[in-house]
Amino acid sequence: MVAAIVLLWLREAFGLPTWVAAVAFAVYVGKDLALYPAMRTLFRAPMPTRPIGQRAEAVERLAPSGYVRVNGELWKARVPHGDVRAGEVVVVRAADGFTLIVERPNGA
Repeated sequence: MVAAIVLLWLREAFGLPTWVAAVAFAVYVGKDLALYPAMRTLFRAPMPTRPIGQRAEAVERLAPSGYVRVNGELWKARVPHGDVRAGEVVVVRAADGFTLIVERPNGA
């Protein structure tokens, strides 16, 4: 949009032929279309691996949700039943999106 306005202004200010402005706009848009696939892969965030089966430490009380630390990473976590005190060790059983489902190691 801005490029089109600038090109229209250049056409009016300097007497640029309309066909030159149209070609310049087409090249500008074509450049974006050509570079889009490469730029999309560069800016895509890598999907973190979910630490299923690993031990985690509750950073705060999970009643029923809170945060745990797994391998130095902070994750949102939820305990299906009961609650877990801060500092308690839990095991990651599953994941629901980016929320880990955790429980005590003995399953209690």
